[in-house]
Amino acid sequence: MLHSLLALVAFLAGVTLAPVYDGLERKLRAAVHTRIGPPILQTWYDLVKLFSKELVIPEGGSWCALSAVLELTALIASVALLNYVPLAVTSGTVGAEVVAFIALLSVATALTIVRAVAQNNVYSVVGGFREFTLALSSEPFLVFSYLALVAGGERPVFKLSSLLILAISSYVLSSRIPYDIAEAEPELSAGVNIELAGPLLGVATMSTLLRRFLAAELTALALVLVVGFESYQALVLALALTPVVWVAHALVSILLGRTRVDMGPKALLLTLLPLSVVTVVIYGLGL
Repeated sequence: MLHSLLALVAFLAGVTLAPVYDGLERKLRAAVHTRIGPPILQTWYDLVKLFSKELVIPEGGSWCALSAVLELTALIASVALLNYVPLAVTSGTVGAEVVAFIALLSVATALTIVRAVAQNNVYSVVGGFREFTLALSSEPFLVFSYLALVAGGERPVFKLSSLLILAISSYVLSSRIPYDIAEAEPELSAGVNIELAGPLLGVATMSTLLRRFLAAELTALALVLVVGFESYQALVLALALTPVVWVAHALVSILLGRTRVDMGPKALLLTLLPLSVVTVVIYGLGL
């Protein structure tokens, strides 16, 4: 009961703070560009305004709206499970919570693609296929590294190698430059979100924020697990480190430039695949 209550509190804090962290990122981006920027709560103001507008269903009908809502639901459940995992799963084991978290994260990605294709807009469809390509290039490695960290036991070198893979994959999950190719504002005019407006755009925006929160908290939790913390300590420290990782992701995205569409997935495969092979070898050596 206590575990569930703590996980619920952590989940509510995460959902509430994700737009605040985004506002902090916008403020940081403005400071780097020597601008004042919007207030830190601006993202919350934007969401409230979007949800107060008239509901407009884009061409493509109910499939688009349904997939958008289900995607947000899957991400909310993923955040809840991620906060529950350190409380319920002991080091060196893979519980049902871990499997459910991975499944929900994959379902959310699939629903993003369905939402994009259902909009009946060429830019959105192209964005959907790019999302699919990016998911194939990064999510298997994210799953592999997460399972390795949770079930790795007392293998410090193996855990460090898995942490590196997870850190890269988590940044890709956050859909920041140069891995925002599914949206790519200058090229695809919002891509997967091009036909969305009002509450549906608010739902899609909240989904993006929760993905970024998941990416940050997942990396923070991995750092905590590598150091050796478990249970309540792991959860509290992960939540405390989440805004730090979010800011680190933001700084990387600010400093990086856009690349060709095909370079992102290729670079991921050329980086993550060799790292995964090395990690498996390290595990075999018992390091």
